[in-house]
Amino acid sequence: MATDPYLDDEQQGGGFNPADLLRTFVRRKWLFIVPFGLCLGMAFVAIRTMEPVYYAGGQIKVLTEQTASRTLSEGMPRYTRSKEADAETMVLIRSIITSPRFLDRLVRDLDLQSSDLLTAQDRLDIQAAGRDPVEALVGSLNRWIRIDNDDTHIFRIGVRHSDPDHAYKLAQEILTRFVQEEQESRQSRSTTTRDFLTEQRENYENNLAEAQRRLTSYQRSMLSNALAGNPVNEQNLAQAEIARSRLERQARDNRQQILPQRLSESRAVLPASEQLAAQVRAEPEFAGFVREMIGLEIAAEEAQLTGARTAVEQQNFVGTKRLELDTKLRSRVRAEYPSLAAAGQGAVSQYIFWLLYADVHDAVARAVAGYVQDYRNFMTRQPEQAATLAGLQRDVEAAQDLLRTIGQDINRENISLAASMSEIGYRIEVYRTPRRPNTPIEPDKNKLSLMGFGLALALGIGLVVVAEMMDRSFKSVRQIERTLGLKVIGTLPVVTDGAPFAKVRRRRILLWILIVVSILALAAVGFLWLYPRLA
Repeated sequence: MATDPYLDDEQQGGGFNPADLLRTFVRRKWLFIVPFGLCLGMAFVAIRTMEPVYYAGGQIKVLTEQTASRTLSEGMPRYTRSKEADAETMVLIRSIITSPRFLDRLVRDLDLQSSDLLTAQDRLDIQAAGRDPVEALVGSLNRWIRIDNDDTHIFRIGVRHSDPDHAYKLAQEILTRFVQEEQESRQSRSTTTRDFLTEQRENYENNLAEAQRRLTSYQRSMLSNALAGNPVNEQNLAQAEIARSRLERQARDNRQQILPQRLSESRAVLPASEQLAAQVRAEPEFAGFVREMIGLEIAAEEAQLTGARTAVEQQNFVGTKRLELDTKLRSRVRAEYPSLAAAGQGAVSQYIFWLLYADVHDAVARAVAGYVQDYRNFMTRQPEQAATLAGLQRDVEAAQDLLRTIGQDINRENISLAASMSEIGYRIEVYRTPRRPNTPIEPDKNKLSLMGFGLALALGIGLVVVAEMMDRSFKSVRQIERTLGLKVIGTLPVVTDGAPFAKVRRRRILLWILIVVSILALAAVGFLWLYPRLA
């Protein structure tokens, strides 16, 4: 019986034996050595024959300025990296740089279609296919550009090309243009929104003018003569009732509490205070001033009811006129009684002031009460006309609200546009400018060598496993005895000489040739076709 001379019967006791595995690989060592030599040799050929590729890139940094309050119990986060923000920025960079409009403008502005960016063979292929050179160059640029996220808010934009000068110039131009394009896109968005809101505001102003015209026209009609100049409507009726109650209570308190107190203080320093007050009250100057104050107070109440923008200004003006009336009264008392002390003059002037202003309060309370009563009478007598008037007033108020809201939106957009132009809160700046590459990044010797080693190791193990699976010879004496059912007395080494084995030898040579050709084909596909595309 013929057995493998490398096997020792005494070590074949069954189970897994690392020595057996080692002897198996040693016996099939050429199935390891040949793939290693061929794969590493093909990797060397790829390194020598592959066209070198250079890479030039620069970095940009996204700066965000944010303010946030935080309680002491919450503490300060140790790590503030925002992956979501970086992912959104990556999408923004890719959407701008790889957009056909951006690349097409880059090609046309720099006249790249006339340069030597494309090889002669590429130009011939483009002409043969009838493609537009600009479109073909845009597609090539899209393949050459690389965008990576290096660190928190730091991104790299680079270009791969066989010419280091072209890679450097393209990277520098793309980086500069991207920063400008991104800033213009932010400003254009704000400008577009602001212009749209401005156009809408004009429409709202026209709608408000039309609503006011309809309301005014209806108020001037015969149906609403009773409400001409009446500021009370359905929306502010409750507010008008509150104002009427407030004014009536104010006039009553003035007559019952403030005036008696001021009169007693004035009589204490000047017994003839009532005669002086009656004299001043009858003078044309002060009578006209009181009428003017009545008109101003009524106008201020009307502005409060209608929600006019001038309500605050009118209130301030009324306060100014009150001070003017107080000053005039002090001067009048001083002129009438110069020997009276300053405190006494002030007490007398205050009594006359509140006496005159009691007439103002009474008149304003009567006016507001009249407005409320007229509107209630109108609603009772003419409910259909009242409903129509209320609808017209609601239209006017709705148009005013829309106009006020869109005015606030326009102000916000103006602030946002100013912030974008001054780059407050968010901006992108060049962090590192591109540099001209001196050494190519492809072919990568270490990567190709590692790839060749891995491919050779996989092929070697695979060939050994296949060879062992196809080998039908006996591996041990126990295997012979188990197969034949006989006791083996002795074994002879494998006989390989003689005429009967010539055919086996030729078949083995052909098998080795097939193995070598297959390995070379796989290595060529991996190193010369697959690797450049993965790179």
